[in-house]
Amino acid sequence: MELLFNILVFPGLLFVLLWALFVFWFSRKVLAYIHKRVGPHYNGMGGSLQTVYDFAKLLGKESITPHNVNPYLFGLIPLLAPTLAMLTLVLLPWSPNLVVVNTQYGVLALVVLIGIEPFLLFLTGFGSNNKYSFLGGIRILTQMISMETSFFMAALAPALLFGTMNLVTIVESANWLTTLILLPGALLFFIAALGILAQPPFNIPDAEQEIVYGFYTEYTGTNYLLLKLAEFTEFLIVFAATVTLFFAGYRGDVFDGFAVLFFKMLVLAVVMITVRASTPRIRLDQMLRFAWTYLVPLSFLNLAWVLIAKVYLLGGS
Repeated sequence: MELLFNILVFPGLLFVLLWALFVFWFSRKVLAYIHKRVGPHYNGMGGSLQTVYDFAKLLGKESITPHNVNPYLFGLIPLLAPTLAMLTLVLLPWSPNLVVVNTQYGVLALVVLIGIEPFLLFLTGFGSNNKYSFLGGIRILTQMISMETSFFMAALAPALLFGTMNLVTIVESANWLTTLILLPGALLFFIAALGILAQPPFNIPDAEQEIVYGFYTEYTGTNYLLLKLAEFTEFLIVFAATVTLFFAGYRGDVFDGFAVLFFKMLVLAVVMITVRASTPRIRLDQMLRFAWTYLVPLSFLNLAWVLIAKVYLLGGS
Protein backbone atom coordinates (compact mmCIF):
# COMPACT_ATOMS: atom_id res chain seq x y z
CA MET A 1 0.00 0.00 0.00
CA GLU A 2 2.83 2.39 0.78
CA LEU A 3 4.40 1.82 -2.65
CA LEU A 4 1.02 2.35 -4.33
CA PHE A 5 0.60 5.60 -2.38
CA ASN A 6 4.06 6.74 -3.50
CA ILE A 7 3.23 6.02 -7.14
CA LEU A 8 -0.27 7.47 -7.30
CA VAL A 9 -0.25 10.24 -4.68
CA PHE A 10 3.07 11.48 -3.26
CA PRO A 11 5.62 11.92 -4.71
CA GLY A 12 3.74 10.37 -7.63
CA LEU A 13 1.09 11.24 -10.17
CA LEU A 14 -1.29 13.39 -8.09
CA PHE A 15 1.56 15.47 -6.68
CA VAL A 16 2.98 16.07 -10.17
CA LEU A 17 -0.42 17.14 -11.52
CA LEU A 18 -0.97 19.56 -8.62
CA TRP A 19 2.56 20.88 -9.05
CA ALA A 20 2.00 21.46 -12.79
CA LEU A 21 -1.22 23.38 -12.10
CA PHE A 22 0.39 25.42 -9.33
CA VAL A 23 3.67 26.29 -11.04
CA PHE A 24 1.89 27.34 -14.27
CA TRP A 25 -0.34 29.73 -12.30
CA PHE A 26 2.54 30.85 -10.08
CA SER A 27 4.82 31.62 -13.05
CA ARG A 28 2.08 33.66 -14.71
CA LYS A 29 1.51 35.73 -11.57
CA VAL A 30 5.23 36.36 -10.99
CA LEU A 31 5.76 37.28 -14.65
CA ALA A 32 2.78 39.62 -14.46
CA TYR A 33 4.21 41.29 -11.34
CA ILE A 34 7.62 41.78 -12.96
CA HIS A 35 6.07 43.13 -16.18
CA LYS A 36 3.58 45.33 -14.28
CA ARG A 37 0.58 43.38 -15.57
CA VAL A 38 -2.41 41.80 -13.84
CA GLY A 39 -2.01 38.19 -14.93
CA PRO A 40 -4.76 35.59 -14.30
CA HIS A 41 -7.44 37.42 -12.35
CA TYR A 42 -11.08 36.55 -13.11
CA ASN A 43 -11.45 32.80 -12.62
CA GLY A 44 -11.07 31.72 -9.01
CA MET A 45 -9.22 33.52 -6.24
CA GLY A 46 -6.38 35.42 -7.89
CA GLY A 47 -7.06 33.61 -11.16
CA SER A 48 -6.21 30.26 -9.56
CA LEU A 49 -8.81 28.38 -11.65
CA GLN A 50 -7.58 29.79 -14.98
CA THR A 51 -4.88 27.13 -15.23
CA VAL A 52 -7.43 24.38 -14.50
CA TYR A 53 -9.57 25.68 -17.37
CA ASP A 54 -6.53 25.84 -19.67
CA PHE A 55 -5.67 22.22 -18.93
CA ALA A 56 -9.30 21.18 -19.44
CA LYS A 57 -9.33 23.00 -22.78
CA LEU A 58 -6.23 21.10 -23.94
CA LEU A 59 -7.77 17.80 -22.88
CA GLY A 60 -10.88 18.62 -24.92
CA LYS A 61 -8.96 19.48 -28.08
CA GLU A 62 -8.48 16.97 -30.86
CA SER A 63 -5.08 15.27 -30.99
CA ILE A 64 -4.19 15.41 -34.68
CA THR A 65 -1.66 13.02 -36.19
CA PRO A 66 -0.25 14.50 -39.41
CA HIS A 67 0.49 12.38 -42.48
CA ASN A 68 3.99 10.95 -42.96
CA VAL A 69 4.98 11.11 -39.27
CA ASN A 70 6.66 8.18 -37.60
CA PRO A 71 3.57 6.72 -35.86
CA TYR A 72 5.54 4.87 -33.19
CA LEU A 73 7.70 7.81 -32.08
CA PHE A 74 4.90 10.35 -32.50
CA GLY A 75 2.51 8.39 -30.29
CA LEU A 76 4.96 6.88 -27.80
CA ILE A 77 7.11 9.87 -26.78
CA PRO A 78 4.26 11.91 -25.19
CA LEU A 79 3.61 8.92 -22.91
CA LEU A 80 7.25 8.04 -22.29
CA ALA A 81 8.51 11.59 -21.54
CA PRO A 82 6.37 12.32 -18.43
CA THR A 83 6.69 8.72 -17.21
CA LEU A 84 10.49 8.82 -17.33
CA ALA A 85 10.51 12.28 -15.73
CA MET A 86 8.34 11.06 -12.84
CA LEU A 87 10.67 8.09 -12.34
CA THR A 88 13.34 10.50 -11.08
CA LEU A 89 11.08 11.55 -8.19
CA VAL A 90 11.72 8.28 -6.34
CA LEU A 91 15.39 9.19 -5.87
CA LEU A 92 14.86 12.50 -4.08
CA PRO A 93 14.51 12.77 -0.27
CA TRP A 94 11.31 14.80 0.25
CA SER A 95 11.31 14.73 4.05
CA PRO A 96 13.24 12.96 6.84
CA ASN A 97 10.96 9.93 6.52
CA LEU A 98 10.17 9.94 2.81
CA VAL A 99 12.65 8.75 0.25
CA VAL A 100 11.32 5.94 -1.94
CA VAL A 101 14.68 4.67 -3.21
CA ASN A 102 17.68 5.35 -0.97
CA THR A 103 20.69 4.36 -3.06
CA GLN A 104 24.43 4.96 -2.76
CA TYR A 105 24.44 6.14 -6.40
CA GLY A 106 21.70 8.75 -6.06
CA VAL A 107 23.65 11.65 -7.60
CA LEU A 108 24.69 9.58 -10.61
CA ALA A 109 21.19 8.21 -11.18
CA LEU A 110 19.69 11.71 -10.81
CA VAL A 111 22.01 13.26 -13.40
CA VAL A 112 21.51 10.40 -15.87
CA LEU A 113 17.70 10.48 -15.67
CA ILE A 114 17.56 14.27 -16.02
CA GLY A 115 19.91 14.08 -19.00
CA ILE A 116 17.76 11.53 -20.85
CA GLU A 117 14.73 13.84 -21.11
CA PRO A 118 16.15 16.19 -23.81
CA PHE A 119 16.96 13.15 -25.97
CA LEU A 120 13.27 12.17 -25.85
CA LEU A 121 12.35 15.68 -26.97
CA PHE A 122 14.78 15.29 -29.86
CA LEU A 123 12.88 12.15 -30.85
CA THR A 124 9.62 14.14 -30.89
CA GLY A 125 11.13 16.41 -33.51
CA PHE A 126 12.67 13.51 -35.42
CA GLY A 127 9.42 11.53 -35.45
CA SER A 128 7.29 14.50 -36.54
CA ASN A 129 8.80 14.51 -40.06
CA ASN A 130 8.59 18.30 -40.10
CA LYS A 131 11.57 20.52 -40.88
CA TYR A 132 10.77 22.95 -38.04
CA SER A 133 10.29 20.13 -35.55
CA PHE A 134 13.47 18.43 -36.74
CA LEU A 135 15.49 21.65 -36.40
CA GLY A 136 14.11 22.11 -32.89
CA GLY A 137 15.10 18.54 -32.04
CA ILE A 138 18.62 19.03 -33.40
CA ARG A 139 18.94 22.22 -31.41
CA ILE A 140 17.92 20.63 -28.11
CA LEU A 141 20.30 17.72 -28.70
CA THR A 142 23.16 20.13 -29.44
CA GLN A 143 22.26 22.17 -26.38
CA MET A 144 22.09 19.10 -24.16
CA ILE A 145 25.53 17.89 -25.23
CA SER A 146 26.98 21.36 -24.61
CA MET A 147 25.45 21.81 -21.16
CA GLU A 148 25.65 18.28 -19.75
CA THR A 149 29.37 18.40 -18.99
CA SER A 150 28.95 21.44 -16.77
CA PHE A 151 25.77 19.98 -15.29
CA PHE A 152 27.47 16.73 -14.29
CA MET A 153 30.59 18.45 -12.94
CA ALA A 154 28.49 20.81 -10.83
CA ALA A 155 26.45 17.88 -9.44
CA LEU A 156 29.69 16.10 -8.62
CA ALA A 157 30.81 18.92 -6.29
CA PRO A 158 28.65 17.96 -3.25
CA ALA A 159 29.52 14.29 -3.80
CA LEU A 160 33.22 15.18 -3.59
CA LEU A 161 32.74 17.45 -0.60
CA PHE A 162 30.78 14.90 1.46
CA GLY A 163 32.48 11.81 0.07
CA THR A 164 29.25 10.11 -0.98
CA MET A 165 26.66 10.01 -3.78
CA ASN A 166 23.86 9.17 -1.36
CA LEU A 167 21.37 12.06 -1.49
CA VAL A 168 20.09 11.51 2.06
CA THR A 169 23.64 11.57 3.46
CA ILE A 170 24.37 14.78 1.51
CA VAL A 171 21.30 16.47 3.00
CA GLU A 172 22.04 15.32 6.55
CA SER A 173 25.71 16.35 6.32
CA ALA A 174 25.04 19.89 5.07
CA ASN A 175 25.56 23.01 7.20
CA TRP A 176 26.01 26.73 6.61
CA LEU A 177 29.73 26.36 5.81
CA THR A 178 29.24 23.59 3.23
CA THR A 179 26.43 25.63 1.66
CA LEU A 180 28.79 28.58 1.21
CA ILE A 181 31.46 26.29 -0.25
CA LEU A 182 28.97 24.81 -2.71
CA LEU A 183 27.41 28.14 -3.72
CA PRO A 184 29.48 28.54 -6.94
CA GLY A 185 28.57 24.96 -7.89
CA ALA A 186 24.89 25.67 -7.24
CA LEU A 187 25.01 28.62 -9.64
CA LEU A 188 26.74 26.54 -12.34
CA PHE A 189 24.29 23.67 -11.80
CA PHE A 190 21.28 25.97 -12.13
CA ILE A 191 22.60 27.68 -15.29
CA ALA A 192 23.39 24.33 -16.91
CA ALA A 193 19.95 23.04 -15.91
CA LEU A 194 18.31 26.01 -17.65
CA GLY A 195 20.20 25.00 -20.78
CA ILE A 196 19.22 21.34 -20.53
CA LEU A 197 15.57 22.28 -19.92
CA ALA A 198 15.68 24.83 -22.78
CA GLN A 199 14.50 27.66 -20.54
CA PRO A 200 15.21 31.37 -21.19
CA PRO A 201 17.67 32.66 -22.16
CA PHE A 202 18.41 29.21 -23.62
CA ASN A 203 14.94 28.61 -25.14
CA ILE A 204 16.55 28.13 -28.54
CA PRO A 205 14.91 24.77 -29.47
CA ASP A 206 11.35 26.17 -29.43
CA ALA A 207 12.06 29.64 -30.82
CA GLU A 208 8.63 30.68 -32.11
CA GLN A 209 9.93 33.45 -34.39
CA GLU A 210 12.41 31.15 -36.14
CA ILE A 211 11.09 27.59 -36.14
CA VAL A 212 7.38 28.03 -35.25
CA TYR A 213 7.46 26.06 -31.98
CA GLY A 214 10.33 23.66 -32.48
CA PHE A 215 9.75 20.03 -31.50
CA TYR A 216 6.24 20.92 -30.23
CA THR A 217 5.04 22.13 -33.66
CA GLU A 218 2.98 19.09 -34.71
CA TYR A 219 1.57 18.23 -31.27
CA THR A 220 -1.94 19.20 -30.21
CA GLY A 221 -4.49 18.33 -27.55
CA THR A 222 -3.64 15.61 -25.06
CA ASN A 223 -0.28 14.82 -26.65
CA TYR A 224 0.82 18.42 -26.25
CA LEU A 225 -0.46 18.46 -22.67
CA LEU A 226 1.56 15.34 -21.84
CA LEU A 227 4.74 16.91 -23.25
CA LYS A 228 4.14 20.05 -21.19
CA LEU A 229 3.52 17.86 -18.15
CA ALA A 230 6.94 16.29 -18.72
CA GLU A 231 8.42 19.81 -18.88
CA PHE A 232 6.79 20.89 -15.61
CA THR A 233 7.92 17.63 -13.99
CA GLU A 234 11.48 18.43 -15.07
CA PHE A 235 11.13 21.82 -13.37
CA LEU A 236 10.08 20.04 -10.19
CA ILE A 237 13.02 17.65 -10.38
CA VAL A 238 15.63 20.31 -11.11
CA PHE A 239 14.40 22.61 -8.33
CA ALA A 240 14.27 19.74 -5.84
CA ALA A 241 17.67 18.42 -6.99
CA THR A 242 19.30 21.86 -6.63
CA VAL A 243 17.91 22.27 -3.11
CA THR A 244 18.90 18.71 -2.16
CA LEU A 245 22.46 18.87 -3.48
CA PHE A 246 23.40 22.42 -2.49
CA PHE A 247 20.96 23.86 0.07
CA ALA A 248 20.40 21.09 2.66
CA GLY A 249 17.14 19.82 1.14
CA TYR A 250 14.33 19.42 3.65
CA ARG A 251 16.42 20.68 6.58
CA GLY A 252 15.64 24.10 8.07
CA ASP A 253 16.69 26.29 10.97
CA VAL A 254 13.43 25.84 12.91
CA PHE A 255 12.12 22.47 11.71
CA ASP A 256 12.76 19.85 9.04
CA GLY A 257 10.24 18.62 6.52
CA PHE A 258 8.67 18.91 3.09
CA ALA A 259 7.46 22.47 3.76
CA VAL A 260 11.07 23.64 4.06
CA LEU A 261 12.02 21.89 0.82
CA PHE A 262 9.00 23.32 -1.00
CA PHE A 263 9.75 26.88 0.17
CA LYS A 264 13.33 26.62 -1.11
CA MET A 265 12.02 25.28 -4.43
CA LEU A 266 9.67 28.28 -4.73
CA VAL A 267 12.61 30.63 -4.22
CA LEU A 268 14.42 28.92 -7.12
CA ALA A 269 11.23 29.12 -9.20
CA VAL A 270 11.08 32.89 -8.63
CA VAL A 271 14.74 33.16 -9.70
CA MET A 272 14.06 31.19 -12.90
CA ILE A 273 10.94 33.23 -13.72
CA THR A 274 12.85 36.47 -13.09
CA VAL A 275 15.57 35.35 -15.50
CA ARG A 276 12.88 34.45 -18.03
CA ALA A 277 11.21 37.84 -17.68
CA SER A 278 14.38 39.91 -17.93
CA THR A 279 16.63 38.21 -20.51
CA PRO A 280 16.27 37.87 -24.30
CA ARG A 281 16.84 34.58 -26.05
CA ILE A 282 20.42 34.13 -27.23
CA ARG A 283 21.52 32.56 -30.52
CA LEU A 284 22.68 28.96 -30.82
CA ASP A 285 26.28 29.95 -31.55
CA GLN A 286 26.29 32.25 -28.51
CA MET A 287 25.02 29.40 -26.34
CA LEU A 288 27.70 27.03 -27.64
CA ARG A 289 30.44 29.59 -27.07
CA PHE A 290 29.18 30.31 -23.55
CA ALA A 291 28.91 26.61 -22.64
CA TRP A 292 32.32 25.47 -23.88
CA THR A 293 34.33 28.64 -23.28
CA TYR A 294 33.02 29.61 -19.85
CA LEU A 295 30.80 27.00 -18.16
CA VAL A 296 33.03 23.95 -18.68
CA PRO A 297 36.29 25.58 -17.45
CA LEU A 298 34.43 27.14 -14.51
CA SER A 299 33.00 23.72 -13.63
CA PHE A 300 36.49 22.22 -13.40
CA LEU A 301 37.70 25.21 -11.36
CA ASN A 302 34.73 24.70 -9.04
CA LEU A 303 35.75 21.08 -8.44
CA ALA A 304 39.27 22.26 -7.60
CA TRP A 305 37.81 24.82 -5.17
CA VAL A 306 35.67 22.16 -3.49
CA LEU A 307 38.68 19.86 -3.02
CA ILE A 308 40.78 22.70 -1.58
CA ALA A 309 37.94 23.73 0.75
CA LYS A 310 37.45 20.13 1.86
CA VAL A 311 41.10 19.78 2.85
CA TYR A 312 41.83 23.21 4.31
CA LEU A 313 38.43 24.42 5.60
CA LEU A 314 36.78 21.17 6.64
CA GLY A 315 39.93 19.23 7.51
CA GLY A 316 39.01 16.35 5.20
CA SER A 317 41.20 14.27 2.92
